[in-house]
Amino acid sequence: MFRVKISLAALALVSGFAQAGDWPQWRGPNRDEKSTETGLKKDFKATPKVLWKMDRAGLGFSGPSIRDGKLYLVGGTPEGKKHTDEVSCLNADTGEKIWKVKLPGDYEDTGLDQTFGGGPRSNPTITADGKLYFLGIKGELYCLDAKDGHVIWQKSYSKDFGGKMPVWGFSESPLIDGEKIVCVPGGSKGAVVALDRNTGSLLWKTNGVNDDANYSSLVKTVLSGVEQYVTLTAKSVIGVAVDDGKLLWKYDCSDKYKTAVIPTPVVVGPNLVFATAGYRAGCDLLKISGGKDGQTAEAVYTNKELDNHHGGVVFHEGFIYGHSDKNGWVCQDVTDGKLKWSLKSGKAEKGSVLFADGALYCYCEGSGDLFVLEANPKIAVELGRFTLPEKTKLRRPRSGIWTHPVISNGKLYLRDQDKFFCFDIGAKN
Repeated sequence: MFRVKISLAALALVSGFAQAGDWPQWRGPNRDEKSTETGLKKDFKATPKVLWKMDRAGLGFSGPSIRDGKLYLVGGTPEGKKHTDEVSCLNADTGEKIWKVKLPGDYEDTGLDQTFGGGPRSNPTITADGKLYFLGIKGELYCLDAKDGHVIWQKSYSKDFGGKMPVWGFSESPLIDGEKIVCVPGGSKGAVVALDRNTGSLLWKTNGVNDDANYSSLVKTVLSGVEQYVTLTAKSVIGVAVDDGKLLWKYDCSDKYKTAVIPTPVVVGPNLVFATAGYRAGCDLLKISGGKDGQTAEAVYTNKELDNHHGGVVFHEGFIYGHSDKNGWVCQDVTDGKLKWSLKSGKAEKGSVLFADGALYCYCEGSGDLFVLEANPKIAVELGRFTLPEKTKLRRPRSGIWTHPVISNGKLYLRDQDKFFCFDIGAKN
């Protein structure tokens, strides 16, 4: 069994340093769905104290981003078939509204939206210099002033970059890296593009890969000594150079990425990437070799023990934790891909996961239960459980609670469409 430590400098994805406990972007400060907070409540025998709630968060599956005491949330207006995205800035401790703005333009539900649910999927990102970045379901990319919400610049994935919207809409959360914003519109003009995050002007686009975009968000890392961005497209797992977007390596998954590719890839070693997708795609551990002039990706193993739909997985001390459509909640040894345990029966319902304080906070997509498991590779032990006090009435027939949980500064934030809750799970309780 190996243990790895990944350089935090290599994973410093958000411009400027966030305060300890902040959650300024998708999957947290390092895009790994892991919180560094300790002393959190886990043994829930009853619903923890609700510090505040929001009843009109809107349509969609976008999660909150939190920085410097402020929480930012996006939702689509719920009335009718036409929707407008609204961005709210709230006091993260009290829920008090600081500002709320409507983004330019509106959009219509499709038939699939009526069945599975419409509204935004992307999480906003907040930078240290006070800018908010957000991608709408139709591929409209915004940079807003976080002080009051006014639009600084706007781009279109389809009109500006030749992107083709996936079946259920654009869903990635673009990555802020220094003075760049990096995103995956997909298509023949370049699957990955980098823009100046202050002006929106194009810096580079990839050559040699024209896969369509799907629903996954990219990460920045160092593999075999080369800085790069790694993401899952509709057909492949790829790594591209940070300076010019050059394709460094590509791992073809076109034989199994058939329906939707959603989870964010996870870096599990200095030259190892773990990728998983649902719809029976399974998982791959990839070993990356070579230097800045070109790299290769070789599968250490490929199996279907873990096929994660969209709840994400976390890596902790040599093990992968998350929900598998095939095997339920699982702990998988990352070295050989074998399962250490699985939970399929009882209340081990499918959902999303977040790691904090040695535990897995698992948010069930149907019931609204939040249950906590020990991050223990030997045995699955449930520590506590509670249920959302209220459920949305906006749920579509085949929809679920697909917003991931967030823990920030001793608070647990859970969303079910228009219903948004802030729970106190800090050390004093």
